[in-house]
Amino acid sequence: MIYRSLDILNYGLNVVSVGYSCVLIALCAVRRVGSITMKPVRIALLDDHAVVRHGLANTLAAEANFEVVGIYARSRDLIAGLATSPADLLLLDFSLSPDELDGVSLIRALRVKFPLCHILVLSTHHDPATVSLVMRVGARGFVGKGEDMAQLVKAIRKVAAGAVYLSTDMTYRLAETVTNDTRQAEGDVPDALVQAELTSREQEVIRCYLAGMTVSEIAEKFSRSIKTISTQKTSAFRKLGVTSNNELFKLNRIIGTP
Repeated sequence: MIYRSLDILNYGLNVVSVGYSCVLIALCAVRRVGSITMKPVRIALLDDHAVVRHGLANTLAAEANFEVVGIYARSRDLIAGLATSPADLLLLDFSLSPDELDGVSLIRALRVKFPLCHILVLSTHHDPATVSLVMRVGARGFVGKGEDMAQLVKAIRKVAAGAVYLSTDMTYRLAETVTNDTRQAEGDVPDALVQAELTSREQEVIRCYLAGMTVSEIAEKFSRSIKTISTQKTSAFRKLGVTSNNELFKLNRIIGTP
């Protein structure tokens, strides 16, 4: 009877020992999972204004789980840097200096060359047409430079996690633009817009631009200089009575491509 009791006691101790081992294994697994989820978000910055890029870099580096792996002033330096120092997320200024690639072309090139790097656009140009355009060509989010730092940090975390980020206000403005365009299309079209007299070359430029081509791509297509294409685009805008990309896209939805 005593031996049997001892056997039972030993069995119980073994069960406790096995249970304790399982708990330890589970805790180790949790720690391993935790270490995976806490992996720093590697961030690269592109902005042609030194004060802006260094200010952003210092602020973001102080955030938990953010690691700034590259700070760039020019797109060619960014591309070279990403090849050797990969980033999970690129914070990209949409409007760079005139001798740089335009924002749309740069986003397209980066999506091809670095498909695993999520792009978050930061820009002073935050009209719905520009936002819609950058999202169509591959950006995962958009933040206006007028937003506070908390919004930018929130956007970075969402985009780095694979989600899409637009502010509540911008989401509302995009929806409102579509609604207003539909209502306007049902009414009378202003005579000044219908009677605009674009030259054949200006029409070519506007058609290509509405199709999503950049100024650089249009220049290459028609073997003209970028300056010539920009001048023709500006002239067409004036004749059509529009002053922004947003107004051009709204006009196109109302009266069709010129």
